[in-house]
Amino acid sequence: VDHVIIYAKRGALFTPRIWFLFVSMGHDPDRVHLMQGSLEDWIEEGGEVEDFSLLGSEDGEREGTVGYGFERFFDQGILNVTRLFHEYYHTEEVQTRYRSSVEEALNICGKQDVLNAVNAFLEQGESKRNGDGLVDDNTIIIDTRGSGYKRKGHMPSAIHLPYSQLASADNPLVLRPKEELRKLFIERGIDVMNPKQKIILSCGSGVSVCHGYLAMKILGREMTEENTRIYDGSWMEWGRDDEDNPKIFPTI
Repeated sequence: VDHVIIYAKRGALFTPRIWFLFVSMGHDPDRVHLMQGSLEDWIEEGGEVEDFSLLGSEDGEREGTVGYGFERFFDQGILNVTRLFHEYYHTEEVQTRYRSSVEEALNICGKQDVLNAVNAFLEQGESKRNGDGLVDDNTIIIDTRGSGYKRKGHMPSAIHLPYSQLASADNPLVLRPKEELRKLFIERGIDVMNPKQKIILSCGSGVSVCHGYLAMKILGREMTEENTRIYDGSWMEWGRDDEDNPKIFPTI
């Protein structure tokens, strides 16, 4: 399996999402890593870079065609186009390398799973709560949005843990040290090291939520498909006006 390292330029927020997509679609989690820091940090530390485009030149020749420079990748790894083409058009059953649907993806849940957790909270009431989270085997919902949590509303029982607090103050591509991450969860009554505690993470559109998932992974949480999941639809689906889901809206 290819060893994938993910990085981005300074200021990007999507790299944890890319990392999570590889893992959830079946890539070996020991062979996909997220670089802490940006491309600019790499350069400033003396790291080597290539200064040419894999899309080729603009001289109008073959080098200028889209895809020029990728040929050496086409028959190996993820971009094994020859193999994929042959399997799709010349075999009865395509041998997929990655999981191809939300239903098959690891550690992802749908709206019904969230609705079950919210309804369980509403039925149990405040007496079952411990701090801001549920206890025993009930499901905790963590919302990693920023100001949207209070400004747009949130799910009943959702615990607010902004993704920005998980990242370094001066570099969003670097997560805080383990002790600081652990403190953020403890302050909210969340025991990430308890594998019996089920956790669903949500955000605005399914991107920043991966900061929370990654933080728990770094802290050493024992993650399974049952105890730690990302709600991919997030508030973009849950908060729609045409969706009759339980919501808590900000008071004026």
